Amino acid sequence: MLRGLSQRWQTIPTSVKLAPIILLWAGLSLAHARLLDLGPSPWLATVERLFFLPLVLAALLFGLRGGLVGAALIAINYYEPLLTTLRLPQGANLGHLLAEVGLYFLEGAVVGLIVDRERREARRLKDAENLALLGQAAAAVAHELKTPLIAIGGFAQRILRDVPPDHPHHRQLGIVVSQVGHMEQLLREMLDYSRPLELRLSPLEIRPLLEECQALSSEMAEAQGVRLALEADAGAETVLADAGRIKQVVLNLVHNAIQASPRGEVVRLAVVPRDGRLRLEVSDRGVGVAPEDQERIFNPFFTTKRHGTGLGLAICRKIVQAHGGELELLRSVPGQGSTFAVSLPLERGLEDWRHPNRGEEGGEA
Repeated sequence: MLRGLSQRWQTIPTSVKLAPIILLWAGLSLAHARLLDLGPSPWLATVERLFFLPLVLAALLFGLRGGLVGAALIAINYYEPLLTTLRLPQGANLGHLLAEVGLYFLEGAVVGLIVDRERREARRLKDAENLALLGQAAAAVAHELKTPLIAIGGFAQRILRDVPPDHPHHRQLGIVVSQVGHMEQLLREMLDYSRPLELRLSPLEIRPLLEECQALSSEMAEAQGVRLALEADAGAETVLADAGRIKQVVLNLVHNAIQASPRGEVVRLAVVPRDGRLRLEVSDRGVGVAPEDQERIFNPFFTTKRHGTGLGLAICRKIVQAHGGELELLRSVPGQGSTFAVSLPLERGLEDWRHPNRGEEGGEA
């Protein structure tokens, strides 16, 4: 029942939600101004306390931003009393008035922060629920589609090889093979995302891996008219990681950057050790990510590409988090490019990997 009410509440236009808050604030403001004109009145304190009603409503509906805006609107009613107090020789009630105004801002900020935190937690729980459902769906889809897709793709490729290029159906067969390949890729990515990751950890030197990724991406970059630049010291740090998985992450980020870059631009790979962690940055000067999409680009099946699956970045983040690291969008400005960063613990567990019995020997000693 509560979930249904919450969903219906989200469909209500913002203007309708704002109406009772504005009416309540306007009515109290008029009453406050009238009582000030009439002089000292026991009702003035009551009206000032009633200002907390629109303030709390604004914070509950719109979070921290709503709470602070509501407090600012209420503070307007104290402009004349503050001005009058400042003109008095003694400044009799200045502290009291400032404390009241500060209390409104404090109340709005506290309630707004609590509401924002609860909303983030609700979104996190919803995302976790969606991911669980996605895993079940991926397993079912894999079971139903894997064998038919392999058969369709194999037969289509065999027929395409036997059909001469000038045959009227050659182009259509090529489209069939291409689309089947796209479906197989989507299926593989769904399985990759839904399955638990099994990491094969070993000491990994970052620079040789980046050089390999640069070489593997060079043909794609050349076709796009983009240059790849690697900025990493020869003695770049070593991490304990699954080389195949980290290479998968780097290639995905580099390919995305190449596809987003116009001809003549440069895609940069840089290694930046920082605060006991190794940070790999992939930067481009391409189309960028729209502000409204920046929080969703790591969500499964969200994509801005015409032929994308929407699972590439989600899989990359899952791989990096399994290594104890983080994948984030550091910066993105539409029309100016984006920078993604992979942060990994520096030399995490290397000594334990090299000397697995050191702790036991120390204990026996």
